[in-house]
Amino acid sequence: MTLQEKYLPTYQFSEVHAISVNAEPKQVSALLNNLDFRGSLIIRILFLLRGLPSTMLSLKGVGEKFKLMEETENQEIVIGLIGRFWKPTGDLQDFDISTFVAFSTPGFCKATWSFRLIPDGSFTQVETETRIYCTDTASKKRFARYWFFVRPFSGLIRMEILRLVKKQAEQQATPEPTRL
Repeated sequence: MTLQEKYLPTYQFSEVHAISVNAEPKQVSALLNNLDFRGSLIIRILFLLRGLPSTMLSLKGVGEKFKLMEETENQEIVIGLIGRFWKPTGDLQDFDISTFVAFSTPGFCKATWSFRLIPDGSFTQVETETRIYCTDTASKKRFARYWFFVRPFSGLIRMEILRLVKKQAEQQATPEPTRL
């Protein structure tokens, strides 16, 4: 069982993206924990358009509303979030990690976002998955309308994050040429 299955085994919406990185899982994991999204103009613009604070431009800065649910060293990281994502501010809720699974207040959605590191020879397959569970029919309908418009941009952010991870990991793995 993955950590994401532990926190959100049932969901109505999901999206998965992956990239192969020429680096060991340990190196990729260290990058994910310290990744700064401010290096991507695309992500900065999309976060600005969505009204998300600049403090959320790194996994360390995901803030009070996004919670690091759990991490298995060099294997998987899961972040959780509760809100009404279709609202302009997302109506993000503060919550205790121990109550996330049982949370069922009508009118809200729960989301998890994971990064899984799968060793493949000298490469690491980095997979990110987003899952969303809507607590009732009304929130599911609202989220479906919202997701129709936002999904392409949400996917673009995740693909850009994966490209950043690949670029940084492979730059670190390749030694600088010696100058004479």
